[in-house]
Amino acid sequence: MTRIRSLEGRDAGLLAAIVQGISRLAVDVPDDFFGRVQQRFSEREIVELTAHIAQENYNAKSNRPLRVDANNFCEIPRSASKA
Repeated sequence: MTRIRSLEGRDAGLLAAIVQGISRLAVDVPDDFFGRVQQRFSEREIVELTAHIAQENYNAKSNRPLRVDANNFCEIPRSASKA
């Protein structure tokens, strides 16, 4: 986690693209995009980023439907329940 935080200051746009790419339903990314990632990040950084993003994506997709709060990290309003 510390290593990932140290990356946030550099290449923010590429990091955002990585998050979006991994968070899509299809988890494959184009070869040219992966090549750009490999040029900027070490293999270890790519593995750590991918694992962290996948974990956060899992949390988001499982916690919201189960009404699990965000641990006071941020306030996310819930939509009105349709009963």
